Amino acid sequence: MTLQRARLLAAALFASLPFVAAPHAHGLAPHAAARARATPDTTAAGFWADFAATRKYAIKSLRNGDLLVLLPQEKSKPERALERIEQALARFDAILPAAPIATGAGDAAPSATNLWGATDRPLDSGTMVLALFREPDDFAEALSALGEAFPYMAAWSASAKGQPGCILERPLFGACVDNVPGMEEWNPDNELVHRVAQLALIRRFGRQPVWVGLGVGWNVEFDVLKNIYCFPWRDSFVWATEHGGWENDLRRAWKKRGSEAVPMADLAAIKRGGFAVEDAAICWGFVRFLVRHHGERLPALLREFDAQRAVLGRVPTGDGRNWTMAADYELPAEDQQKAIEQLVAPDALQQAADWFRLGASWKKPAAAKATAKAEPKSNR
Repeated sequence: MTLQRARLLAAALFASLPFVAAPHAHGLAPHAAARARATPDTTAAGFWADFAATRKYAIKSLRNGDLLVLLPQEKSKPERALERIEQALARFDAILPAAPIATGAGDAAPSATNLWGATDRPLDSGTMVLALFREPDDFAEALSALGEAFPYMAAWSASAKGQPGCILERPLFGACVDNVPGMEEWNPDNELVHRVAQLALIRRFGRQPVWVGLGVGWNVEFDVLKNIYCFPWRDSFVWATEHGGWENDLRRAWKKRGSEAVPMADLAAIKRGGFAVEDAAICWGFVRFLVRHHGERLPALLREFDAQRAVLGRVPTGDGRNWTMAADYELPAEDQQKAIEQLVAPDALQQAADWFRLGASWKKPAAAKATAKAEPKSNR
């Protein structure tokens, strides 16, 4: 069994999406209208149609329907938000391009199902939904709808209603709230750019270690907007100086650590639900190093992370006849490090630490340069 097939089989054991909103049947003959009413619209657009109508949100389709964006109807200059989102997706595609379709593959490329939130969604398929909610009440209502449609996340959706946003793997959904009481140092453009980058990452490469998701989100955010305002899970004060200068901060911090390599255990220890400035710096810095100096190898590394998680994250059912995926499984540090050493460079963690300390004056080892010339390059 291939790792990719194992991933799909693992996902298929989750409960599927139940009933969602029915489509409109205007202009159909009576018997056709009856059939339409009996057939639920299981697409992402169908799921959010009633919510958008009752709560007065506009639904914008981007990338030929790969992304739906929910914005308040009264939002001024919505085209600016949509432009930022398009810029973020373009930058994401530049640093993490899709896998090339093999010559002669014909119809072998998987196609996405119309069922939004399907458990067997092939990688790099399915509709992403990104929402900017005008107030916490709308966000809470949206989470309630998701909790009802996806029972496995009902408990989480009830507890997350006080948060300023979220990013979900199944269904592919990201959100932020535009008006949270007490929220300072806030920029909705940054929130949308960061969250759509993480959504695109999950869509193309599956669920990744936390440091990968945060690092990709912050790199795209910085490259598009030249600053950073999105700090997932942070509940502490944000200083104005924290929106930029991360590379210089990283250099100063790592010069104090001497010749130490980047500890894989530190990266792998970064978990969902918490925030630390030191963790943020290393996430952003290590992903930035990989993009700049090993960009041609990064997509393969992320596909390997996803494939290993699909196998190692399996948990046997009580009767021992089947298995499910552990909801919070994280690939162990030693497995992550082994994949990095095999697919990037044996001394990649040491290279990254040296780059942290030296910045632009760091020189890539000659052996790594020679190997990279033989491989296709991403647009870094």
